[in-house]
Amino acid sequence: MANEILRKVGTQIIFADHAADFTGGTAKTSLEVATATDVQLDLTTLTNGAGRESAQVDLGATRAMQYSVMAAIESGGTAMTTGTTVDFYWAPSPESTATDGNPGQIDGSDAAAPSGVGTLAELLLVCDFIGSLVVEDTASTVQVGKVGTFAPSERYGILIVVNNTAQSFETNANEHHVVFNPVIDEVQ
Repeated sequence: MANEILRKVGTQIIFADHAADFTGGTAKTSLEVATATDVQLDLTTLTNGAGRESAQVDLGATRAMQYSVMAAIESGGTAMTTGTTVDFYWAPSPESTATDGNPGQIDGSDAAAPSGVGTLAELLLVCDFIGSLVVEDTASTVQVGKVGTFAPSERYGILIVVNNTAQSFETNANEHHVVFNPVIDEVQ
C-alpha cells in the first residue's frame, strides 16, 4: 500500500483585541475556530497609513512549515475604497523574550508601529511581507478574505498590520481579527 502525503490544519492562532471587546465577529465574518491560540492585537481606530504591532507569538519548537493567513477588518463607518489594501508583515525573532531580537528593536507587545527605532517604512523593510487583504466590496463594512501564505523563518514573531484603505478602522474590536492556520503535511 502506497503512502499519501495529505494536508491537515493545526491549532489556529488568532490575533485580536482579546483584552477588550473582540466577540469573534458575526457568523458570516468570523474566521475563528473553537481551539484557537489567542494573541493580543488591538486594531481599533487604526488610521490610514498607520501600522499596528501584535504581541509576540510563539509558533512552537516544532511548527508548521507554512501558515495560511486570513483577515476580517471593519471600516469605521465610511466605506473603504475598492482596490485599496490592508497589508500584513511578519517580524521574525529567534528570542523567546518578547522585547529581544526583534527587527527594528520593536517591543513585542500590542502597540502602534513602530515601537522601536526608525519609521514604519524602515521597519517594513526588515520584515517579511505576508500579503494584502484587498477591499473588494464597499457595500459591506467588514472585509473578509485571504491575505496570503507564508513560511516563518523563526519560532517567534510579531504580526504587523498596515492600513492603506483611505479610511480609519472601526472604533470597537468586535469584528477585527487575523488568523494564522498552520498547514501541516502528513504522511498517511
